[in-house]
Amino acid sequence: MAGPTVSKRLPIPVFLTGDASTSTLALISGVTTNTTSATIAGIPGVKTFWGEVSGTGAVTATITIYGARTSTAADGVLLATLTLSGTTKATDAVGASTATYPYYYVTTANVTGTGATVNVEVFY
Repeated sequence: MAGPTVSKRLPIPVFLTGDASTSTLALISGVTTNTTSATIAGIPGVKTFWGEVSGTGAVTATITIYGARTSTAADGVLLATLTLSGTTKATDAVGASTATYPYYYVTTANVTGTGATVNVEVFY
């Protein structure tokens, strides 16, 4: 039995065309306390989870993002943890998640600082 035949032609370049824009979905917005969000319908495909805490002076927040099988914001699978700390504003992101869940929810902890406000978004 003969082995596979290897082409001696050069590879053909592939050009991606079409809409390359990024969409944004807020998972939580304006949160000022330690809390658990409501669930939000999941998004298929590659996505980036982004979080921010802002306020006056030193600010902190710990954000955990979960994937869930049901619309109950409990017993989910931990997808990401963002530990934020800074002066006036701190941001971080977890990129290239391909995990697809029917729902996502977010918990916040250690929210500190004068006027500290937490926002979490998913880019897809």
